[in-house]
Parts: sequence; C-alpha cells; structure tokens
Amino acid sequence: MDLHMREFDGTTFGMSVEASSPAFKRMKRNAFTGEIMRCGGFFKQTVRCVRATDVAAVMGQAGWLVRELRCMETIRWGNDDTEYYITYEEGCEK
Repeated sequence: MDLHMREFDGTTFGMSVEASSPAFKRMKRNAFTGEIMRCGGFFKQTVRCVRATDVAAVMGQAGWLVRELRCMETIRWGNDDTEYYITYEEGCEK
C-alpha cells in the first residue's frame, strides 16, 4: 500500500507499507472526524483525521518525521483521494 503525505510547507513524501500490518489496520480503524483551524485560525473546518502516533507506527523507521519533527500535515493511502489530517498531541501542533 502506498502512503502519500504532505508537509506543512507543501512538500510531499511517499512510501510503501504493508497493508496487512497491525499498525496500518489500527491507523485506519482509529481514523475520526474532527475540526481543525484553517487560515491562521480564522475558521474551523470538519475533516477526517488520524493521530500522529498511529501514523508514526505505520511509517516504521521513517516515523521520526512525524514523532520528532512533527512536519507532516496530511496523509492519504492507496487509490483513495480522502486526505486525513494528522493530529498531534496538545501543545505540539504547528
């Protein structure tokens, strides 16, 4: 399964992962609908979300991009065009 991610600055990043892995299944199962602030906090938007900890687990060794740098904003997988916003713990959002 291919993962496609977008960083906060617009740079894109892609990688392949095992679709049958427990981490990938957990990330998909834990996806939720949430609200994010857009355009510098001027308005709220309801979007699909996944937790950064789940994304980092799926990424394996490359998970530091999410876990430490917190540089990824969205993720999508496979042929599905749904973009999931990555949610970071309180106090860690960009």
